Amino acid sequence: MTKVALPVTGDEVTGPGEGEKVKIFDVENDLIKLVEEYPNPALHAVAARGAHMLKSALDKGAQVFLVTEMGPPGVRLLQGKAKAFLVEEGTKVDDAIRLFKEGKLQEIVEPTHTERHG
Repeated sequence: MTKVALPVTGDEVTGPGEGEKVKIFDVENDLIKLVEEYPNPALHAVAARGAHMLKSALDKGAQVFLVTEMGPPGVRLLQGKAKAFLVEEGTKVDDAIRLFKEGKLQEIVEPTHTERHG
């Protein structure tokens, strides 16, 4: 069983610093089960907002993150702790998880943008 975390607004995947909520799913073979949903702590952060979301989900056991972008603080935070995969803007949560299970998402190994969020 893999714990997969996504920052979400509505039913679309976002960046870790932008999503209104964080959803964590247990994913195994054909089983996809929402195990936790909570307000994104990044929305109240002043700097490195995405890292706040990532840390909150890491603390809850997340092993994989599906996000639309990730800055340097997020990449550093996850190094050696979890994997992150890039999802296109506008992708629905269900589609993102399906693409992850099918091995069709690119792993994030370097930041997708510079440190710009304050």
